[in-house]
Amino acid sequence: MKFNTEEKGLHTLFKPYQAILLEYIWKLNKIDHVCVTSGEAYKHLSGTSEKKSRASVIFSLNDMVDDGILDFEDRTGKGGHHRAYFPKMSRDEFAVYAYNLITSKLKKAFPTK
Repeated sequence: MKFNTEEKGLHTLFKPYQAILLEYIWKLNKIDHVCVTSGEAYKHLSGTSEKKSRASVIFSLNDMVDDGILDFEDRTGKGGHHRAYFPKMSRDEFAVYAYNLITSKLKKAFPTK
């Protein structure tokens, strides 16, 4: 995540296609626990104006796992093991998480005496 003060909403922290992916995964998980494969995420993104390569989608989803936003289940299938992604936190919980992450970083970067 990189903070861009020129943008609004999720676009302040993510590239447009990454924000679309997050919104899609959160929307699917409003009621039930739903896992999304990289293929499903790629297919969803292909129907938007933000077309990216399948590799870009996979790297972005894995980065969101590393950042603690998403989690995954390991599944077996054609070609071996695959990740199926789901949100580790709701959209509202993410807002609190991002706020705390940014403010704590600012306090470290610019400590008050």
